[in-house]
Amino acid sequence: MRYIVRVERDGEQLARSTGLLDQRGRPVRGLPPQVVTGAACDAAAAWRGAFLAHGSLTEPGRSCSLEITSPGPEAALALVGAARRLGVAAKSRDVRGVDRVVIRDGDAISVLLTKIGAHDSLLAWEERRMRREVRATANRLANFDDANLRRSARAAVAAGARVQAALKILGDDAPGHLLAAGQLRLEHAQASLEELGALADPPLTKDAVAGRIRRLLALADKRAHALGLPNTEASVSPDLLENA
Repeated sequence: MRYIVRVERDGEQLARSTGLLDQRGRPVRGLPPQVVTGAACDAAAAWRGAFLAHGSLTEPGRSCSLEITSPGPEAALALVGAARRLGVAAKSRDVRGVDRVVIRDGDAISVLLTKIGAHDSLLAWEERRMRREVRATANRLANFDDANLRRSARAAVAAGARVQAALKILGDDAPGHLLAAGQLRLEHAQASLEELGALADPPLTKDAVAGRIRRLLALADKRAHALGLPNTEASVSPDLLENA
């Protein structure tokens, strides 16, 4: 909702007093000198008026922005300077013949809204910003978990295929303790190393299980090389991993 204030008497005097007209009655381009060179409170007042008159605030997100439509480049540059005095970085740019002052950093937008006293706008914007960040974080975590699950599944499938190939290469020559570790891997394809260790008899640490499976594969690869056979890694095909 916007309001128009119409001054029907002594309008010229008011325009002179507020710096809209100079002493010769000419329109002041940009902001009045007393505002441009004034204190931080003057800069905040200028931004508050500009925001109320021609400001827009987009939704929080990757392309969030606070924009002021300026009547000319002089006013735009003056607003950039006023923002700088408030500790906020703003930029002026020409968009299809219209001068605009833009702030794109989310934290800078929050600072400016606070400085100009736009507390309701700030609270509403920060609430939407927080909801968006929480939603984005949840999505990232979900994607991360999915990726971890896919990697774990592929690793388990690859390990199972290599162990199966190793047992086939070694046959009855596989050492008993390595054979037991390999069979655990095949019987519990989706189990973690820690879970495999708990299933062993007697129980083993996950490092012990990993070490035995690693030695089993190394022994089988050495035997395969001596016999001129494909090693255990040859059993892990792209199609096998794709279907994991």
